[in-house]
Amino acid sequence: MKDRTTAILLCFFLGAFGVHRFYLGQTGKGIFYFFTLGLMGLLPILDFLIWLLGSNESFDGKFNVQAIQKEQMNIQKEILNGFKKK
Repeated sequence: MKDRTTAILLCFFLGAFGVHRFYLGQTGKGIFYFFTLGLMGLLPILDFLIWLLGSNESFDGKFNVQAIQKEQMNIQKEILNGFKKK
């Protein structure tokens, strides 16, 4: 799972180079940020503010959906295995 705090810190310190976008698995956006320097720093500032002021749930809903679904599936399997043993 991608950590919101890590993404915020990467955005703050290395945002113009798109490092935070590479971390989040958005390679295309990362390359765009790298070659345009985040359009002179404007885009990383917007990312930083949105993530800083947003909630963990909204961040997870956008960047951690697959990891959350995988965890839920593993929990469901454990519950089913528990019923099978009884």
